[in-house]
Amino acid sequence: MDKIRLGLVGCGGMGTRHIYGLRELCQSPFCNVELAALCDLNRANAEQAAGEAEDLLGARPPVFTDIEEMARSVPDLDAVDVVTDPSVHHAVVCQALDLGLHVLVEKPLAITVRTCQMMIGAAERNGRLLSVAENYRRDPSARLVHHLIERGAIGAPYMGTFHSLGGGTDIFITPWRHLKDRGGALVDMGVHFTDLIRYQLGDVAEVYGDARLLEPVRHKPATLNSPYAFYRDRHRDMPDEVPATSEDISVAVLKMANGAVVNWVVGISGPGRLGGEQIMGPDGVIHGYGTRGGSTRLTDGAGEHEFAALVESSSDFALEPLATHFFPSRMAAGDEAVDWKLLALEIYELGEAILNGRALEVDGLEGLKDVAAVYAILESSAAGRAVTMAEVESGELYAYQAEIDQSLGIDQGLGES
Repeated sequence: MDKIRLGLVGCGGMGTRHIYGLRELCQSPFCNVELAALCDLNRANAEQAAGEAEDLLGARPPVFTDIEEMARSVPDLDAVDVVTDPSVHHAVVCQALDLGLHVLVEKPLAITVRTCQMMIGAAERNGRLLSVAENYRRDPSARLVHHLIERGAIGAPYMGTFHSLGGGTDIFITPWRHLKDRGGALVDMGVHFTDLIRYQLGDVAEVYGDARLLEPVRHKPATLNSPYAFYRDRHRDMPDEVPATSEDISVAVLKMANGAVVNWVVGISGPGRLGGEQIMGPDGVIHGYGTRGGSTRLTDGAGEHEFAALVESSSDFALEPLATHFFPSRMAAGDEAVDWKLLALEIYELGEAILNGRALEVDGLEGLKDVAAVYAILESSAAGRAVTMAEVESGELYAYQAEIDQSLGIDQGLGES
């Protein structure tokens, strides 16, 4: 077997983007995945995605509205790519794992620590792989930052900043991103950031944070510019206003296990704007942690070194073979297909893990740590004190998340859903 047979579960906007990612993979010399089926509770969404798949991949996959029926009907189905609303990740993923399927699931792994633990437990008891689609760290900019830190370009990092504060009252992508019991924007967006921080600086040890809800009502954006029909249709049907129940601004200090400290300011509300990321060491500063289609630069005693110059001077900086195929210059900035190519790298990795035993870069435990790091800020804010990652990752400190689990019907004792 040189290809795995994959079912795509969740055929909304992000699901469509994963089909484009599959197109990039299948057009490369490294294709190890075959799209075997589509599944969505909303058959119209699945049929629309099947049309996209037919246009992009040359064949229309069968459509299902039930995972069990899909697993029973599709011969030799190996895995599923779960791209549903994050609030149901735990239910969908656990069902797929219990059906004997390997799983790639979009970030965040789940919307509480306990539901993350349920998914990890399901993967372990079924002997199946659980991979998290965390794409930012796969960009060449993030890979270069990681390389520079590892080779000691700035010395041992002692401080960092991660500032991503944007204002306004518009609905942020989708109405559910403003609802606490659906995960909220800080979790949905924040796991990208905590994953990058952890990728570059190692595990978080302790957090002191404050989080607040500033805008209790969000408003439909006047326009939407998107190449995807699903997103355009969703914008057309979006209500003019939606209530918000999830915190939309956060400030925190993250103390890393290696002693470095990161100042975090992340939010989507209020009149203020703040941006910029730095990793500081005794010998210089790296500007940025990396991001999708991103760039970076380094400042040291010799001056400013831009991304292209850093790549050119780093003869030992190499990407994996598929990434090298996608980004032969070892840079992705300006590549209009970068989103799809990074998704292709995630899907390819799952195929390699199933076929050849490749280690997963972001497995269930890593995904849990990313989710827990965001919730450490929210739990710290609720508790009014600094919190350790050990007490958040274990679920010992859980006051903020308990209400979410209750809305999901999750037993507070780590039971079944």
